[in-house]
Amino acid sequence: MDPHAETVRLRTRIAQLEREKADIEGFAALAAHELLTPVVMIDACAATVTDRLDSDGHHAQSIQDLDMMRRGCMHSRLLVETLLHHSVLRDRPLEPRQIELDVLVAECLALLGPELRARGVNVRVAPLPAVEAEPPLIRSVFMNLLVNALKYGSRREPAVRISVEREPLAWRFAVHSRGAPIPPEDRDSIFEPRRRGRGERRASGGGLGLAVCRWIVERHGGEIGCTADEDGNRFSFTLPA
Repeated sequence: MDPHAETVRLRTRIAQLEREKADIEGFAALAAHELLTPVVMIDACAATVTDRLDSDGHHAQSIQDLDMMRRGCMHSRLLVETLLHHSVLRDRPLEPRQIELDVLVAECLALLGPELRARGVNVRVAPLPAVEAEPPLIRSVFMNLLVNALKYGSRREPAVRISVEREPLAWRFAVHSRGAPIPPEDRDSIFEPRRRGRGERRASGGGLGLAVCRWIVERHGGEIGCTADEDGNRFSFTLPA
């Protein structure tokens, strides 16, 4: 076989694959954006109807149903926004700015408010520092870890705790939740796309949340991992200080 002809063939194939990759990425970004619009509209309509109903009258069950609808919208919105961020931001340089994490986490908990109240989850948050990072991405990390804690946490004594420790060159943040400990053999694979730990039969979703968290944290120069003991699971990640 002519070496020159083979080189030309390989280069042509590589160029074709790069074009196909760009087309797929563009479609993914467009699809994520288009999917976000109806989710936001459904959530807004459910909120409006909830405000019109009288919780002390005959509408208590309807309000509970609407709250459930809004929780589903919240989960869908988180996934779609995460896919959109991944498609649009993956290859460009980060644009970090100072983030007051106390404010950011409070916003995340406000979005999760209906589900936290419905499940009676006890949430404790340590005073958090300001960091230099890209706000939408770090918000996705905290939201995904909080949603993960709600999905797989204890149903009898639900509790979530957000903590922080100062390391020599970084801040280490952690989201602790009560629940069945994740087996040691699963603690790395759960950060792979569409991989789930054992005992997650009741959870819905595509298994992308933790994989996205790892991608975001590593883009910021940090690391993410999971430890567990008899009290539950601890997902921790670092960001440069």
